[in-house]
Amino acid sequence: MTSDIPNLDLDDVVVPGVVSGLAAGRTVEPIWRNEIGGVTFSIDGGAEYVKYGPPHAEFDAGPEFVRLRWVRAYVAAPRPIDHGHDALGNRWLRTAGLSGTSAVLAGWRERPDIVVPELGRALRRFHDRVPVRDCAWDWSIAGRLEYLARPADALGPWPELDPVVCHGDACNPNFLLDSSGACVGYVDLGRLGVGDRWADLAPALLSLGWNFGAGWEPALLEGYGIDPDPEKQDFYTRLWNLA
Repeated sequence: MTSDIPNLDLDDVVVPGVVSGLAAGRTVEPIWRNEIGGVTFSIDGGAEYVKYGPPHAEFDAGPEFVRLRWVRAYVAAPRPIDHGHDALGNRWLRTAGLSGTSAVLAGWRERPDIVVPELGRALRRFHDRVPVRDCAWDWSIAGRLEYLARPADALGPWPELDPVVCHGDACNPNFLLDSSGACVGYVDLGRLGVGDRWADLAPALLSLGWNFGAGWEPALLEGYGIDPDPEKQDFYTRLWNLA
């Protein structure tokens, strides 16, 4: 799995025709480019957003649309409007704007003392509020290894399951903060599904080093309210990195 450090060098981005069509004359601005070549566009000053990118395991617009529609009953997430693909085969997902800014933007990287504990608290709220019994999707070890065409024993013995509904990409940029540093929303939920809470905690902790530097793991775990578990953290970090 690649780093989630944002690529904000967007001067060379050309607005795709399908995005211009969805904007229908409103302003369009690229705001984010990821490692797979996908770009997120702001429409009309943040009234809407369009994620646009090539076919890839990390971006499947249809499943993300359905997950967003469901999870909004429990936590703040973007309202999905529509999705599709263009003549080039690239996928797009249009959502309504959500308040807040990414936890790694707008000066927040210089305030890990505020941001990192809140990332832990926000992830805990997500796990506590979204009900396992009503979730139709899976993000288990077995399902992920099968998707990656890896044998069941690829990572050695599996740790005991502590089930929650996982965000599926709990890296730091996917938490939105208000001006006080409180989390007000969650984005990039295309892999949401039932798995172990450490399946989210591991990439959240891994992401800290990319975005805030070393030494912040204890603050996130304290915010979440859980003791370190080196065995589970190692297992789920290795599983994350397989992708």
